[in-house]
Parts: sequence; C-alpha cells; structure tokens
Amino acid sequence: MRETNRGKRIVNEKGAEDTPGLASQLVLIFPPAMHPTSPPLGIAGLKAFLESMCPSQHIPTLDLNLRFHQKALSWIRNGRLRMKISGMEPEAAAGKITEVCRYLQGNEGMAPFLDMERYNEAAEFYERYTGVLHGLFDHFCRRILAGLPVPNLAESFFKELLEPVMELAPRLAGFSVLFSQQLYFALTMARVLKEKGTRVVFGGATLSVMPHVERLLQNTVPFRIGSDRHRLHSETCLDFLMVGEGETGLLALRDQLDGDLSEVPGLVYRKDGQVSKNPPRMVADLNVLPLPDFRDLPVEDYLSPVPILPYLSSRGCFWGRCTFCTHQKTYLAYREESVEQTVSRLHELRTRHGVVHFNLVDEMIHPHRLARLSRALLGEGAKLFWSAYAKPTGSFDMSLMDQLHRSGLRLVMWGVESGSQRVLDAMKKGIRLEWAGRILDSAHHAGIWNLVFLLFGFPTETEAEWDATLRFLEQHRESIDALSKSRFVLVAGSDIMRQPEQFGITQVFERPERDLASIAYDYEVSGGLSQEEVQRRFEEQLPLLEQYGRSPHFGVFRDHFLVHAAVRELGNQGNDLEREME
Repeated sequence: MRETNRGKRIVNEKGAEDTPGLASQLVLIFPPAMHPTSPPLGIAGLKAFLESMCPSQHIPTLDLNLRFHQKALSWIRNGRLRMKISGMEPEAAAGKITEVCRYLQGNEGMAPFLDMERYNEAAEFYERYTGVLHGLFDHFCRRILAGLPVPNLAESFFKELLEPVMELAPRLAGFSVLFSQQLYFALTMARVLKEKGTRVVFGGATLSVMPHVERLLQNTVPFRIGSDRHRLHSETCLDFLMVGEGETGLLALRDQLDGDLSEVPGLVYRKDGQVSKNPPRMVADLNVLPLPDFRDLPVEDYLSPVPILPYLSSRGCFWGRCTFCTHQKTYLAYREESVEQTVSRLHELRTRHGVVHFNLVDEMIHPHRLARLSRALLGEGAKLFWSAYAKPTGSFDMSLMDQLHRSGLRLVMWGVESGSQRVLDAMKKGIRLEWAGRILDSAHHAGIWNLVFLLFGFPTETEAEWDATLRFLEQHRESIDALSKSRFVLVAGSDIMRQPEQFGITQVFERPERDLASIAYDYEVSGGLSQEEVQRRFEEQLPLLEQYGRSPHFGVFRDHFLVHAAVRELGNQGNDLEREME
C-alpha cells in the first residue's frame, strides 16, 4: 500500500486543515481489521448528516482500518514488525508483502492487475498475510483487555495508531463497528481514549444483530483468549451503544452528552446501576439526507488500482423474508431514495473525487428499481461503472440486462443460495430455480459479470439436495464469474432461531460463557445432514467450489471484482480507462 501521512490530515468543510491539538466535540472512527479496498460509507454518511444539522461544526472522520494496514506495512518494511508468512522468513516475507501490496494497488499498471494468474497469486498471498496480521493483533487486543502482558511493539503500535484521535482530544468518539472482527480492536482503542477522558459510543451493523446487545454494558462481559475464559470490565471501554440507524441518535447524544439521555433515539446506556435501552428512530425520507462526505478520507490510498466508492440508495430489504437472514435488523424499515437523487449523487461524487467506479451496497435492488435507475443513468449520459446486489426474480429478462449493461452495470451479486427448489422454498427466498439459471445466462450474454451466493447445509437439506446445487453450478459454469460460498450457521435474530421447530431443528444449544462477539448457536436436526456433516462436507468440497468462476478471491475482494469486470471491456489492457470515461 502507498505510504502516506494523509491519515493525520483533517480537512474542514471549507477545505482548510484543522489545527491538531484543538478539542473536537465528536470524532467518527472506522476501526480495524477489514481489507482496505475502499472507504467506509457509514462514517461518511454520519459526518454529512451531522454537519448539515450544525454547519458551523466540523466532524472529523478517521479510517483507522486503513491506517492500521499502512502502519503495519511500514513497520514490516523497516523491521519493527517481523512476521513469517507461508514458511517464509521475516525478511523474505517483508519483501513479498510489499510487492503484493504495490501490485494490488496498481503500481505496476492496469494490465498486470488484469492478468488472472498474477492476480490470484497476489490475492492468495495477501489473504494469508492479513489472516496472520489480523489474528496477531486481535490476540494482542484480547490480552490488553484481559490485563495480560503484551510485547512492547503492540503497545507502541496502538499508541501510534491512535495519534490522530489523541491530537483532536474529542469529548465523544463514535466507533462504526460493521463486522464482529472489528469489535476487539474497537474496544482496545476505546479503552485508551477513555483513559484520556473521552466518552465512547459504539454503533454499526454488528450491534444491531447482536443478541442482547445491552450485555456489552454490564459490569463484566465474558470473552475468550483461545480456550481460556476472561471477563471484560466494560466501564473501562464503553459509555454508550447505538442500535439501529444512527443519524438522529448520534445528533441527540452529542447535544445531550451531559444531560437527559432518555430521549436519545436508539441509545443503550447505564442509569442508576442498570442498563437502559431507548427505542430507535429513523430518517423516514432518504431524499433529505445529504451527500456522503468522504473528504476526510484519502480515497486514492486504498488497496485498489482505481478508487471505488460505496453508495447506499435504499435501506432495508424489499423482500425481508429469508429465514436465515438478520440483515433486516440493521434498518427499521425498507425505504428508497428517488432514482433521480441516486443518479445526481453519483454524479456529485464523481465530480468531487474523480471516481467512476461505484459499489451500490443496498441489501438488494428490485428489478423494477434497477430498470428505472438504468434509464435515468442513460438519460443523463452517465459514464459510470457500478455493481449491485439483487435477487434473481422473474422480472429480469434479456432486454433489461442489455439496458443495465449500457448504463454501466458490470457486476451483479445474486442471492441464489441453493440448487434445490425445496430448500429455496424452506428458506422463503421467493425465487424459482429456473429463473436463477436463465437470469445468470442472460446477464452473462449481456456482458455483466455474476457473483453467486451459495448457502450449504440449510436445516433438513439432504446429500441429494446438496448435490443438486453442484449440478446447478456445472450447468451454468460459463455464466458464473465468482462464488461466495458458506455453510449454514444458526444465528440469533433470524426467523429460524425464533421458530427452530418449523425448520426441522429439534434442539438448540447455548454455548457456556459465550464470547461477546458470538451470535452463532449449535443445533440438532430431525433429518437431513447434521451440523457436523455439513461442516465436514463443506470443507471437503471447498477445492471443487473454488474452481468455479474467474477467481476464488473475488468473493472476498468484491471491489477488485468490479474493476476487473469494468476494465476488461477496454481491450484487456485498461490503459484507456481515463479516456474512455471522459
């Protein structure tokens, strides 16, 4: 990754740098440890909303996940952090890590990035490297939280990582915890900030799907270091939690930080020795929300040969019935902004940041909305490349696929899940298997690349039904550009967890001293494959599944997937990208 000092730079709404050392009322933080391929949307949207409500105040946003990876690379290169990767000694590993990061960021040019053999080699090594890096520092975080000794390098690393926040001396720090693997990093950094007198609030999707999230504020919270059990004194790390959508809640919390908290929407807090939880509130009309503000974030410094921005044009899921899913808990209701606003906002972001690649991160976009959106993009003459999530329903046809491709859509991530109609019906997916195959083929013929989500081992699924999914893959191999495959996990908040007996689950087992980041449960089924058989079969068939598509890594690096899908049409060299988009 490029070395940069942009992580310390905070730019106010007038384009001038804020002076470090001046106290800030609120700072928004995206914590490690995620793959840093594009900027975080959550803190950019919150920043824009809060500053629109108080135009005189600047709300700094800091991507400490990007800074974490930049600092780790810097330490590895200068020998302060020594790691063995795939049997390589630290010196050789440091050289390989540097080489791979430069390659994935496009420093060798676009043509090498598009070479699938080179890309797969680099992506595989990068996944191994970050697996070791994230695991190492997650272990350090847990030991720090348990009060156990850690190497001096770990303490120094976190101290330097937090320097931009410490310089701002905020009264309140808001952490956007999108995935559970960020939780221990966030808690560790929050602990340091609280020691300096900063109040801390956590929000984000992980909290919204976490069972009994209020337990995070109890006196002691269980967590694990390997097989050892420990207790976290939560008051050393956390003051508040924010569940649901955060705009109105964070605005009220900032204004009522030392006052009456009972009216702060979505707030979970301690009061009189007990944990209280306020009902959340949402912004009903998405059209009133301002443009996400990425200007504090170094858009060009992420791990991609071209910058990519995420955008959310709707909230919630228009279907919202899949029995295994908990995503609908993140949002209070399904709403859409107008397609005219979506197109206008994408144009604004392109103008502001010089970005032409966008990942629409809506839970899924209905085909009728996709049709309207593509017509609006074509009507405006937009020259953008974009990706979207969708469900393969009967409304997709060849004509729509052609229109979507002409509007710049290059990648669709489809929730197919299974090659068995009975399993699809049990999941309440609301799709027919014949639709899915036809739609994948139509998208392929239109020039749109397909990522297919698969979920193996749904309760009562049989070996024959599992094998039907494999046959479906083989029948449509040419139309499948990547897979995102996983095995079924029973999680709190899903319809299955609420009524397990309706899905053939005869018993659900609570895990003793459940880790605070865990939302999964063990179970037994009345028929079909057992939980143990699902795990064994899935692990056995992973090598087979990874043979489908252009790269087994595109399911993880979806931003890279969009770049490949968009740029290959420019003659496989990609050198004409800027001229093509002018």
